[in-house]
Amino acid sequence: MKHTTIYSLLASLFISMGQLLYADTESKASPESAAFFFKSHLPMRDDGKIFIPAEIKRVRLDIGLSYTANMSQAWLREDSSLIVFGFEPNQDALAFVRGEEIPEEKIPSYVSRFWIEKARQILPELLGKRFFVLPCALGCLDAQSINFFITENDCGCSSMYVPKFFPIEKQITVPCFRLSDFFDLFPFDTHPLIDYIKVDAQGADLDIAKGGGAYLTEHVVCITLEAEQNQYADTHNSETEMDAYMKSINFIRHRTHRATDPTYVNSRFKDFFIQNHELGIFQR
Repeated sequence: MKHTTIYSLLASLFISMGQLLYADTESKASPESAAFFFKSHLPMRDDGKIFIPAEIKRVRLDIGLSYTANMSQAWLREDSSLIVFGFEPNQDALAFVRGEEIPEEKIPSYVSRFWIEKARQILPELLGKRFFVLPCALGCLDAQSINFFITENDCGCSSMYVPKFFPIEKQITVPCFRLSDFFDLFPFDTHPLIDYIKVDAQGADLDIAKGGGAYLTEHVVCITLEAEQNQYADTHNSETEMDAYMKSINFIRHRTHRATDPTYVNSRFKDFFIQNHELGIFQR
C-alpha cells in the first residue's frame, strides 16, 4: 500500500491520541473479572471449568477471526471431533461470524464471496456447539479494556496498535485479557492438549503468546504467529523476536508447506506432533 502524506499525518496524530487514550482506558484486571467475562460467553461445568463434550477429541484456538473465520471454517469442515474457540474484537466482524444480518455494504469489498457463502452455510450451525466466539482482544497487559483501531474497509488490518499507513475509520474500546485468563478456566483434566493455535493479530501476536504464560509450554502442541513489525506503531513483533522468545520457552521453529507464517512446535510434544502427521495443521 502506498505511503501517502495524509496517512502518515493521520497516523502520527492517532499515535499521540492513542497513547494518551490507552493510558486513560487501561485498568487493572482481577481474575474475577476475566472469569466473569469468559463464563458469560461459554458453557461451564459445576466446578467452574469450561464444559467440553466427551465426544470432542481435539481443541484449537483461532485468534483473529476477521469477517469469515476462514481457518475455523476449514478446520471444522475437516474434523467433526474438533472444537474451536475463536477470539475477535471487531464488532462488525463478530456480527457476520455470528450469522447476524448486516448490510452488504458493511462487508469489506476484499472479502471473498466464496468464504462469505461458506461462512453462512457452516458457522451458524456450529455456533455454540463446536465453535465458540469470544468478543475480546488478547495481549500481555493486565488491562480489562483497551483501545482498538478499526481501519477503513477493514481488510484484516484493524489492531490494538495504531496503524501507521492504513486510514482509521473509528476507535472503539474492547475487553482485553491474557490468554492465560482463558486457560485458567480450561478443562485440562479432560482435554490436556490444545493441538494448535493460530494467531493473526496485526502486531500483537507475540504479546498474545507471552500472555499464555506457562500454559503454552505445558499444554500447547503447535502455534502459528504472524510476524508484523512495520505497519503498526510501537510493536515488538518481528520474526527475530518471535524466534528468540519461542526458543526460550522450548518451542522449535517448524517449516512446513501447511502454514505460511512462523510456526513453532513444543519440543515436549515433538514426537506426538510428527506421529500424528503434523496434526493436519493448516494456515493461510
